[in-house]
Amino acid sequence: MGAQPKMDERTTAKRDRHRSPGEGSVYEVDAGGHRWRGAMTWTDPDGTRHRRVVQGDTSKDARDKLDRLRDELRLGTIAPAGHGVTVGEYLADWIEREIAHVRPSTWRSHETHVRCYLIPALGMRSLSRLSPAEVERALARFTQSGRPVLPNERLGRRPKDPDKIKQDDQGATVRPPKRHEPISPLTARHVRATLRVALAAAVRDGRLGRNVAADARPPYVPHKPVAYLAAAEVRKLLDETQDDQYGPVYAVAASTGLRLGELLGLAWSDVDLAAGTLAVRRSLALAQNGAWQLAEPKSARSRRTIPLPSVTRDALERRRVVQEADRTAAGTAWQDLDGLIFTDVLGRPMRPEGVSAAFQKAREAASLPRVRFHDLRHSAATLMLAEGVPLAVISEWLGHAGIAITAQHYAAVVPQLRRDAADALDRALQAKGQPKD
Repeated sequence: MGAQPKMDERTTAKRDRHRSPGEGSVYEVDAGGHRWRGAMTWTDPDGTRHRRVVQGDTSKDARDKLDRLRDELRLGTIAPAGHGVTVGEYLADWIEREIAHVRPSTWRSHETHVRCYLIPALGMRSLSRLSPAEVERALARFTQSGRPVLPNERLGRRPKDPDKIKQDDQGATVRPPKRHEPISPLTARHVRATLRVALAAAVRDGRLGRNVAADARPPYVPHKPVAYLAAAEVRKLLDETQDDQYGPVYAVAASTGLRLGELLGLAWSDVDLAAGTLAVRRSLALAQNGAWQLAEPKSARSRRTIPLPSVTRDALERRRVVQEADRTAAGTAWQDLDGLIFTDVLGRPMRPEGVSAAFQKAREAASLPRVRFHDLRHSAATLMLAEGVPLAVISEWLGHAGIAITAQHYAAVVPQLRRDAADALDRALQAKGQPKD
């Protein structure tokens, strides 16, 4: 008989997958064989099911750790990793570790969800005993009655109108109970997404056997078509704000579809007038300390180079003239160190909230439909769709993560654009068919 072939780590791991219940299994998590994981489940006498996960650089490392875990279980010295830890304690620790792994704006969003929603609503629950039903109930409360009120949080103001101040029989002022306004189902989905990411880390580290946030059903979000301005409305906005401080911002937004953070993160070095291109390399975003700073774009696809429409070119040339005048007037007080395009009179980055507020005033002055500044991005996309630009090109232009996102955003817009095109063709043919005088 020939020599038996030597089993490699993958063969051994495959054999380990078929161990008897309670023994655990070892499997490869990195296709290159550089990371192995061992998992073991067991059930307590009261029916509570537990799962622990270990990791190693080789299958032998993971197997040895699993053997030690099995010995602890036999000796009765093991306890579930989440045992005795509350959801609040775990989330407080997780959010501190998360700061090194995500963009500043993403961390601030996670931190807000943890501090204002998840810890007040679920913080006292045992991490190991949290259930999908409890997560669903918390999300339902957020959408029905608002998030919990934090300690020492002040809400609202005393009514100025004396007739609106209520008093009891003794003449004491009766204050309404403190509460927040209900949040939208979409915001509740974002809160659930944060909890899902946090608990996924607990599962990865072997502290939980499953992710109850992933199992919890997300709130239903009704489909809402994107809002946008028609071509004539965009022209009216740009004409009436041509000499406005923020006019070039509106023009570049409507002609390129850039996000507001991307616009305010643009530097003159990102513009190549000779080649007629504009490169999106960074974005203005909130840092962990609440200050605005330049950061990486939203995603890898957000890093992109797009052609410069003539409207964008003209707006940038006007902006350069105004900025040079501001620089001369400011003298040594000029603070722009990054060569940004959109700055205030002292060279500091324009603040996003200031741009949004100014846009609303300009929109109302021009008697335009109620839209957000971000809807200029949708306006640019719908204008391109109306001109027959392929969806794949628009997706790449806008920096979407994939064409599916672009299709989802504008699926309801395309039929209307087709109807408008048919009507325009109808009018053109009818006009040509009319007899001349």
